[in-house]
Amino acid sequence: MQRPIIAGVDGSSDSLIAAGWAAGEARRHGAPLVLLHGHVPQAGFYRVLAGDIEHERRAARQLLDDALAWVREHFEDVEVSADLVVKPEAELLVERGRNARMIVLGSRRPGPVTGFFLGSVGLRVLSRAACPVVMIRGGSAGRRPRDGEIVAGVPREEEAEAVLDFAFRAAAARGVPLRAARAWSLPTMFTHEPELSRRANEHGGLEEVHRHDLANLLAPWRERHPQVTVVEHVEPSPTAEMLVSLAASAQLLVVGRRAEPRSRYVGHVAHATLHFADAPIALIPHPLDAAADG
Repeated sequence: MQRPIIAGVDGSSDSLIAAGWAAGEARRHGAPLVLLHGHVPQAGFYRVLAGDIEHERRAARQLLDDALAWVREHFEDVEVSADLVVKPEAELLVERGRNARMIVLGSRRPGPVTGFFLGSVGLRVLSRAACPVVMIRGGSAGRRPRDGEIVAGVPREEEAEAVLDFAFRAAAARGVPLRAARAWSLPTMFTHEPELSRRANEHGGLEEVHRHDLANLLAPWRERHPQVTVVEHVEPSPTAEMLVSLAASAQLLVVGRRAEPRSRYVGHVAHATLHFADAPIALIPHPLDAAADG
């Protein structure tokens, strides 16, 4: 049975854009799409402002039905359903994400300078979900270049598998090139590694060592996905700065995230790209994170 793609729906235009992006993914992968809305009746003072509970529930149902009708109108060939659940939104998405292909969320738009505004729901889902989470910058997803490449920030070997699996599948489904990118910097007195220095002498420099390591990481994935054109990108630069720059012409940026259990911190590279990269961003959890949360 195909694992579903989940889109969080909250009635905003940004969540509708995210639902459309998720529907496109469902079409490419032949997967079902589930629109989810977590609804918790207001309590205390807010209960008085909200009015009766039944009216509140009907309003929640209506916003979900509207999103469902829009997706069915624009993506007739996609199997889509909608589910309204009495549960906090973030808790619901994390729970359903354990058996999902991915979760897709829309970002709020505070302005062109400040980038993404994630909010507490987005941060909780990003840091705890066992599956990839794709954040769609509201309003910009439809303007991405359709032939733009997939850009993947390739982490260290032990964390690279999940990122490369997602990135190669995404590139194969779209029929576009994959740019596998790795940044490097000169070691300091605190980060000096004698073994790295030895290898640099053998290969003709630090950059050649990183090119060699990246090529070795990519080799088995190239065999599994021979139809994907791969561009190896090695650059002496801070990782986040490199990825933000490359995302400008990409249709999707794929980044690994390593978070501490029960923490909303998703790592400095993921955090920076979420706020400043002008592209949909797929945050891929390390398998150990998924196991720790489950």
